[in-house]
Amino acid sequence: MPTAHRRPHRSPRGAVRARCAAALLAAVAAVSACSPQPDGAAAGREAGRSVAPAAVPPVDTAALLLDSWVSDGGRGWFVDGAQSAANSPFSLYETSWRLRLAAQAATPDVHVDPARLALWTGGAQEGRMASSGLPAVAQVGLAVDALLTAGGGPDRERVARTLESLRTGGGYRTGPAAAAADPGSTAVAVRALTRLGLPVPAPVREANRAALAALTPRDTAQNPNVAAALLQSAGLLRGSAAVPPHTAELVTATHRALTALGADPVRLVSEAALRDAAGQLGVALPAFDPAACAGLVRPDGGIALPGATRSDPQATSAALGLGCPGVRAPDAGAHSRAGWPAEQAADGALGATAAAVALAARNGSTAEFAPGLERQVREVWLPAAAGRKAPYDTAALVERVDLRLISKALGAEAARAVDEALPAPSVTGLKPEDDARLLLTAVDLGGSPDAGALVCEAGSVYRTAATAAAARTAPDAGHSVVRAAWLRAAAERCGDPELARQAAAEASAQRVADGVYRAGKDASFEASVLGVWAERPSTDAAAGWTSAGLCSGDRCAETPQSLTTADHTPLRTLATLRAARTGDYATLFPLAF
Repeated sequence: MPTAHRRPHRSPRGAVRARCAAALLAAVAAVSACSPQPDGAAAGREAGRSVAPAAVPPVDTAALLLDSWVSDGGRGWFVDGAQSAANSPFSLYETSWRLRLAAQAATPDVHVDPARLALWTGGAQEGRMASSGLPAVAQVGLAVDALLTAGGGPDRERVARTLESLRTGGGYRTGPAAAAADPGSTAVAVRALTRLGLPVPAPVREANRAALAALTPRDTAQNPNVAAALLQSAGLLRGSAAVPPHTAELVTATHRALTALGADPVRLVSEAALRDAAGQLGVALPAFDPAACAGLVRPDGGIALPGATRSDPQATSAALGLGCPGVRAPDAGAHSRAGWPAEQAADGALGATAAAVALAARNGSTAEFAPGLERQVREVWLPAAAGRKAPYDTAALVERVDLRLISKALGAEAARAVDEALPAPSVTGLKPEDDARLLLTAVDLGGSPDAGALVCEAGSVYRTAATAAAARTAPDAGHSVVRAAWLRAAAERCGDPELARQAAAEASAQRVADGVYRAGKDASFEASVLGVWAERPSTDAAAGWTSAGLCSGDRCAETPQSLTTADHTPLRTLATLRAARTGDYATLFPLAF
């Protein structure tokens, strides 16, 4: 598949995000593995000393929510990082090819705003969108195609500069680390340049002509994909580069070699590219044989790549253009006005949605998203959670608490439906030393009629854990803001001032400045939120976070070091910051975890 943008492997970032969401509370006790670690200089920095960049502009909450809202027209949910170029939840591959497929088939239910698309594709135009899982040259090609198809305008100078950095003589490399140029990457680069009306360097034109001149029909039979890539570049360069006299013979021989591959999705992509090149070069090919599609069309009318279980938009676009019987553009599917989410973005959608509904409630826009959210909860998330029985691990507890947060925001009826469908809260398997599960279970118990007995009675796991925590009096006894938080939750449940005092003392042991708490040795945003919730200080916590370099304007990050490179604030962090600014610290948890 020389000119095809291959579907990237599933990025490990999605798995890391899911793991971090479940383990966040436990990880706060020792600096979170989900965030960049500070270097030696940062580790020795005074906790109250700010290294924050200049204050960033305030976040437009309404715009952020709309960019983050993913819907298929029925169900809907939110993704995190919608305006981030460095950690985008959107798939460059899916977005580019689905836009092209929608334009090809005149699909009416695709609504992507080029201005919102541009927010996260800037890095791809420079070939540095690592989250895409794609080589640099493919990132550039897909970004150019996506923006142009959506009606936007790529940054021509940026694209030209990036592609020039990937050029070696008469060809282009897949990325900076590649040792040599290759015909497929060169075809992608030439397409991007010609689509933008940018000049193709003379060495590239000359190298293409020389490669075709040296190519024989026998060579095309041995590697038709390479031949198709060379011919695609020649077609794009028509008028600016002469082609060898035997070019038509090469086109015909390449087509014959591809035909011999039989019914194969990759063959369809290569043949579609070859036929485009043939048309540009003025070479007539035999009519497409529908037998090439035999057995490839899925029930949704799409074509899947080998080994895949879902239709691929690139292969489907090629098959549709070739006229494969039964192939049709599938429904637009779940997407936002900024693009189509990556497959792994669904891993964190529940947590992102819990944070988004808190922002929407503060912004007065919950009703706008409620119908799609209610269906998503009722048809997808709630049935999955309802099937999980006690004992609940940390991930299951996070899921349950998130569902309760979302349903509460949607109204009493939705909250009642979640309470009725979820299995009863339980302390089964809960151990006195498991601070994260103690905290989440206390929240999950909520208004359960058994909550008082399970938390407050003598001999309960909470009383046992509180007694053990009280015995840790040494300065190096391993204090924890997570422990402080569950002690505060138990104090409120039991109306016990001694537990509240113990919670405050536990939190204060981790406090390094007003409103600022540490995880390990360093100031931590997550630890600070839990510490403030547990201790309930009278000071301005948000101001303390800014002084410590954890926040700058509406942008906050887990550590001062990570703030210097952050390009967005996660939804949950933003919702927590907005709540903290009201001074009502009782609302920070469970929103913050």
